[in-house]
Amino acid sequence: MTRSITYVAAVIATGTALALTTAGGGEAGTTSAPSAAQRPAGPYTVTLRTGDQVSVADPAGNNLSVRPGPDRAGMRFAVVRTAGSVYVLPQDTLAQVRAGAVDRQQFEVTGLVRDRYRGAARVRADVAPTETDAEEQSYDLTIRYLGRNGSPTQDAFAAVSGWDHNVAEWPVVDTDGVSTVRLRKGRYNLGAYLGSGPDTTLMVQPVVDLTRDLTVTLDARAAGPVTPTVPEGSARLGFVDVGYSFYPAYQSWPSGMFLTGDAVSGVRVGQVGAPAAPDAMIGSVAAQWARPDGAGDFADSPYLYAVAQTFPGSLPNGFTRHYSAGDFAAVYQRFAASTPGQPARRTVSPSFTPALAGVSSLVVPTTLPGTRVEYHQTGVRWTAELLPGSHDHDGHFVAQGRLYREPTAYLAGGLYRDHWNAGPTGPAFGMRGEAAWQWASRTGDRINVALPLYGDRAGHAGSHVPTTSSRTALYRDGELVGEFPQSGGGSFTVPPETADYRIEVADTRSAGDLTTRLSAAWTFRSGHVAGEQPVRLPLSAVRFTPALNADNAAPAGRAFDLPVTVGGQPGAPAPKTTRLTVEISYDDGATWSTASLRATAAGWTATVRHPAGPGYASLRATATDAAGATLTQTIIRAYRLTAG
Repeated sequence: MTRSITYVAAVIATGTALALTTAGGGEAGTTSAPSAAQRPAGPYTVTLRTGDQVSVADPAGNNLSVRPGPDRAGMRFAVVRTAGSVYVLPQDTLAQVRAGAVDRQQFEVTGLVRDRYRGAARVRADVAPTETDAEEQSYDLTIRYLGRNGSPTQDAFAAVSGWDHNVAEWPVVDTDGVSTVRLRKGRYNLGAYLGSGPDTTLMVQPVVDLTRDLTVTLDARAAGPVTPTVPEGSARLGFVDVGYSFYPAYQSWPSGMFLTGDAVSGVRVGQVGAPAAPDAMIGSVAAQWARPDGAGDFADSPYLYAVAQTFPGSLPNGFTRHYSAGDFAAVYQRFAASTPGQPARRTVSPSFTPALAGVSSLVVPTTLPGTRVEYHQTGVRWTAELLPGSHDHDGHFVAQGRLYREPTAYLAGGLYRDHWNAGPTGPAFGMRGEAAWQWASRTGDRINVALPLYGDRAGHAGSHVPTTSSRTALYRDGELVGEFPQSGGGSFTVPPETADYRIEVADTRSAGDLTTRLSAAWTFRSGHVAGEQPVRLPLSAVRFTPALNADNAAPAGRAFDLPVTVGGQPGAPAPKTTRLTVEISYDDGATWSTASLRATAAGWTATVRHPAGPGYASLRATATDAAGATLTQTIIRAYRLTAG
């Protein structure tokens, strides 16, 4: 039976707008946000020469997912992050790559993506230039590889990376189980994969101080198995991921090596030599379990168990832990559907600070509407996403949007509830963005926006929704600065002097019968921002949270209450709303009527009177705050009206 398990290895690269789940919640990559024209329109997928399929969220290799090819059940994948490149190496190719029989560039996913998608942006690598000095001292680093039987082995693959200067070497392993590489004097990180099959081992020497000719021995006998378990007898291990991240001085994101296995293919891990400083290298172990569906996947599993643990400065020599019920918090998830039977993909990922070079999560096929209990290990922040979608003519899943929850910690034994994908759909700033400049900010004299225009009723940030047409424009003192044909995204260079600005967004959609048109306009004042840190702009969003039924419908022919809140983006001053108007339309915005408003502890409640008969309700709101910033947003066909 061919298994179709997919795991996501979130390999951190540059901070790219609206990337999928990025581990760590910190800034990684360039100091300025990429322009809207550089942002990906959706996942990029390439097929390796082995038939394994790799998808990434953007050309920089963020959030990399691997699906083994046909008849390759249990295949392990080595993920190597070096400066500017992400490699995905199936375990059965390591010997060929090591020997030079196969060019490793055939497995450089970032390059394959750029080659296939010619329009994909080449994200700038923020790496300091490497100094060269012909007179500088160089030394031989000799690496001896010993297998689990204690004998020399050629079945190994190593990566040597500089701590203080940009060097990344993959030395050839000779038949006697030895590599020799000549390097300039300095400090290096040494990682290696030893063995294949059930004894595959990831080993690291955190710091190799090369001040003379030096020999390092990587002995697989020093490593131990990684065997975590959970208290659910029907659960099967979806993946177990071990690796380490280290933080070179010459780049602003981590490098590292990772090894992923599953219930069929376990992994081993170990370290030789002294640990690194706790903030210089971080080892990690992550694993997730779900109920198998009998067809080689975990479709519609009623539960998910997720654990993750870090080891500052080191990588453990094996890891065994039997998790108990008290190690988890239960999060009861409810997933709404745009249409009954809608397919979706669900992931949950650990988030650490500083960001790791890679973590993984299990991709769980989920039929909407649906429910699941997700058990999150406590002491870890977890981020989650839901990708509602559809199937194309060939039956392949196609994402039609992305909902995101910011990293969240849970208390041991706690019971939590979360509701996803329920309408009305509209702008929602409640979740903190995945990069320091999101959702809208100014850095120096550049304004960057990547607005979550399609949040759900619970306030999960929503993006990547397919549109028929989109426009994002910026005006300064009434003059057009620039515009992009993208949904809520743009990057604009502006003069330093303080001025009045207006951001306008307008989308039309043909997919489905709700939120068929969405528009918004924000006005605010802004001037030059000193330094390199982004300052978030005073943008706000009006959210409607009515009690709709499972079909996103409200009863026709009766009075109906619409709870309303106004919220700004996290990190910006909270808006102090001085004036709010809510209007409703039953003819797709041709005519509008003003709703009566009353203040509540949470915000306001708008009361409307729905006409008799089926139809749709559209919503428009205008808000002004004490600083004079304004917002007008319109959602055409926000929800349905049904008789009875």
